[in-house]
Amino acid sequence: MKHLLIVSLLCTVSCYKDGETSSSLLDGTSDGDINTIRLRLAEETERRLQLEKELHVLLQRYAQLQRMKNQAMTPVGFVAKLSEHTTIQNGDVLKLDKVDMNEGNGYNPANGVFRAPVSGMYMLSITAMNREGDPVHVVLMNGDKELTRLFSGDIASGRMVGAVSVPAILSENDNIFIKAIVMRAGFYGQYFTSFSGVLIQRLD
Repeated sequence: MKHLLIVSLLCTVSCYKDGETSSSLLDGTSDGDINTIRLRLAEETERRLQLEKELHVLLQRYAQLQRMKNQAMTPVGFVAKLSEHTTIQNGDVLKLDKVDMNEGNGYNPANGVFRAPVSGMYMLSITAMNREGDPVHVVLMNGDKELTRLFSGDIASGRMVGAVSVPAILSENDNIFIKAIVMRAGFYGQYFTSFSGVLIQRLD
């Protein structure tokens, strides 16, 4: 439709050249006919501008749908492990430095936080081995909301391994992290302690 209107306009304005009116168009026409032509030209110009606005809106919507499609095709998941023995205090966040996978770039080893890149249902998992004499008691947090807890070992039992997994509905940019809730939490390194998560289903 837009192209047809443009062609119509070009046919109309082609009858004018260097400010002079073509005799083939205006010969034998009255002032009323000329005004009618000018009015029609103005209407078609206005309609063309309206079509351009509608096209701009459609292009924006198309770009938005393309972004949503690309997000839907992009996997989200991470696996982070602890390479060195680490002790943290009550309230501290555990920072796992060895990142084996980070699809979607949600996990930050510098602060130990996984930031959900998209909203959806996730499966989150913790595996922890405690050091001798340092039991591990931690919570998995979503901001200030507790998702689950993990306990591993005690002073008398030596090293033990604890593991827990929990499904969670996360919103985009939710911050997930492991926090100690014991005065002294000693984690065994050498990749026995890990933190992982995977997006199961997007929720738009």
